[in-house]
Amino acid sequence: MTKIVVIGKGEFGNSLAQGLETSIVSTSNETPSVEQISATKFFSMAAEDMSRILTNVSYVMYCGRDLSENAPLMAAALQGARSISSSSGKTPLLHFIDWSNPDPQSESYDGAVAVASAVVSTPDQIVWKVTGLSSYDVSGHTGNKTATVYTSSASSTKPALDIPGIVWKPAPKNTLSGEVAARLMTRAEVERWYDAAWLSFAVYATGFGYVFTRYSQHVNGSYPDTMIPLYIADKAFGWTALWMMSVAPFAGNLLAIMNTFSGEGSTNGLDTINAVVCALIMAVPVFSFIFPWITWALARSIFTRWEKSISIKSMLVDLVSLKTETGVISFFFLMAHAFMGSLVAIPYKTKWFDADNKGRYYGNYEISLACGVIAFVLVTMLTIRSLIKEGSWMKLKPLYTYVSPLAILLATFHLIFMGYKGWNSLFDPASHGGQPSPNFAASMFSLGVIGAHIFLMVLGTKKRARNGVRVEKHSAVEAAFAKYKKIAASLDGTPHEKLSLDEGLWLDEGNYNA
Repeated sequence: MTKIVVIGKGEFGNSLAQGLETSIVSTSNETPSVEQISATKFFSMAAEDMSRILTNVSYVMYCGRDLSENAPLMAAALQGARSISSSSGKTPLLHFIDWSNPDPQSESYDGAVAVASAVVSTPDQIVWKVTGLSSYDVSGHTGNKTATVYTSSASSTKPALDIPGIVWKPAPKNTLSGEVAARLMTRAEVERWYDAAWLSFAVYATGFGYVFTRYSQHVNGSYPDTMIPLYIADKAFGWTALWMMSVAPFAGNLLAIMNTFSGEGSTNGLDTINAVVCALIMAVPVFSFIFPWITWALARSIFTRWEKSISIKSMLVDLVSLKTETGVISFFFLMAHAFMGSLVAIPYKTKWFDADNKGRYYGNYEISLACGVIAFVLVTMLTIRSLIKEGSWMKLKPLYTYVSPLAILLATFHLIFMGYKGWNSLFDPASHGGQPSPNFAASMFSLGVIGAHIFLMVLGTKKRARNGVRVEKHSAVEAAFAKYKKIAASLDGTPHEKLSLDEGLWLDEGNYNA
């Protein structure tokens, strides 16, 4: 009879053990016998006792933690069990299946690889890694779940075991090192979202601080503290939404200008003149972004763990690479601004409504709100498209090339038409201590960014600035690939993926594409 040992008595291990009791070995159509032991108890045993438990076992299901740390003990137990089975004349093919789901940020993630490397010289043993299952429903209420399978075998693609509720799916790159690469890349994607979140915090802190100092009765304004939760916070939300949708082209502009001045790419004399003009246009956005830049740099250095460069170019590349994440986060700030703004825009704000025209909005506010609504619709469309991700580049390129800049431009016009009537006293000490209005301060950043972007795109400078230049990745992706290379370098004795950083697994949006 086929024998299975489940190592681990956590929630998943207990569920899997119950499910295995009704499983079927597809090669023999028999139901296996199942034995379960806790991982703590198993690894506290002597090596001979561990091997004795695994003797004549066909499947070892590992559902514990810290397999990387226990890999030498696990490998020794498997080899000892193989030796005992061979001496007794019973040598079933031994499958070691790792079901653990470590987070590369806080746990070792190469346990299955370590076990496979240790037992590579022992015949008739296959190491598997299973991912995609965070839980196992023994009752079957949730239907079948797909388990992605990776293997150390060059001939087998999935275990010959039918477990109720689980459908095996061989991974496209199904070696154990391929799983390590996929896990590291998944963690890198999570880190990218954290990075974008810290950036939004830095931008919001800038916007809120600016709005508060201008309107609060404690600084340059006259508004009481009761107006902070809605009125002042709403302006900061709008500020953050606009800047978050502008940071990717902001970084793309600067990278293109830097490349043009350094002679990289295939730029010409016209591009140099264009770069000088755009550098002047970008002076205001660069000055405006100093505080959020420093705040973001500090936050990511304190709260993120991947190895990163603090160079200006590397951080600009990260900003461009984060255009999906920053765009999605911008959408949520924009949605909050739309809801809060609809509560604020009521008739007590008399300067918005024309008393001589039946209390309707003044013309500039009509234009402002129309631009805001259209920008919101466009950003919503871009967000849905970004979250779906999949699609032909022929469909996606026009969307991001034309709709995204148009949304930024309309959102900027929304701010300008909302507040330009008060710009005649921008730096007047008698008006809010000479502090310019938030409408002006926020809109000048995005207006400069989109203006320079149009010049660089229409004249082809951005395209020529990236010709022949290596497309760099987000620093979290670069760090993940560096970790993978260290793992792969130790796998010469076992099948593994010889991946390149330029393969699809590691791709993100590169330089200047914003």
